[in-house]
Amino acid sequence: AAAISGPHVHPLCFGCLRCLASFMEAQLEVLFDTGNGKQEVKVFSHGPLGIQFSSTMPVVVKRLQQGSQARQLGVQVGWEVKAINGTPLAKSSVCQAFATLTEPTVAFRRCMPVRDRPLDKQSVAKLSTKLKEIKKTEVVAALKQYGFVAQTSKLWGSTGPLPELHLDMVGSSREISTSKRHTWYSMFCKVITGEGFSTRCWVVERRLAHIRALLHDPVKQELGEDYVQYFGKARFAHHGKPPGTTARVESWLAALSKAIHYRSLSPALVASILRFLEAPVLDEDAGRAMSEGEIVPSNV
Repeated sequence: AAAISGPHVHPLCFGCLRCLASFMEAQLEVLFDTGNGKQEVKVFSHGPLGIQFSSTMPVVVKRLQQGSQARQLGVQVGWEVKAINGTPLAKSSVCQAFATLTEPTVAFRRCMPVRDRPLDKQSVAKLSTKLKEIKKTEVVAALKQYGFVAQTSKLWGSTGPLPELHLDMVGSSREISTSKRHTWYSMFCKVITGEGFSTRCWVVERRLAHIRALLHDPVKQELGEDYVQYFGKARFAHHGKPPGTTARVESWLAALSKAIHYRSLSPALVASILRFLEAPVLDEDAGRAMSEGEIVPSNV
């Protein structure tokens, strides 16, 4: 069940459950024949894919959009699509093949933002540089755009309850085919502001190394001896990703949600956490990505 226990049990609303289910169903696993006797599986997490396909069977990659998800995953011109989400295309018509390709990547984008997997920022240092450090003088303004109110970078003050941040893992880890075979974890995030009047859900993907260095370590350092008070029963994942890693990270993220709710972390650190999670700002339109995901006959 995709429910997070915070200071109060606050299960995901029906709309968020529907979005989460749509996201999990929308993962597009494409089996390619590379033409040299080998086959490769590529997992796409959103649309558009950035591929122009042939308009006849078999479905072959004709062109790749510069900087597209397909290029990031290493797809090559000339590759033939053999199967989609485990379904062979051998007996499909062109129309059936394109319907199978496009349908999974449309529905979940209507519900919530799904952040691009930063394949070009696989190292901790590169992702940290991309996210950029928030200056002390910018913390209050940065938090305000997410619905959090603070007095200074160190002080929350008595301005009412903070928005509730709920974090969950979307199933198990997903390994994608890259030269270094990194494992990426999908985190389902939810912020509730204004006593439940505003709820924003989104999905962001990170490696375990990112979560450890840019979430776990700063939190542990700031809390010091008080760390065990919030995370004593939520041990973080071990190095090497042994069995149980997803469950451990999920438990730790739930404890992190509680620590934020209880104002145990400084505004500066919470602002950094929200930036790491690529939280949508208050006026962000969750459906804006649909404008780039419209389907045309031979481009996906």
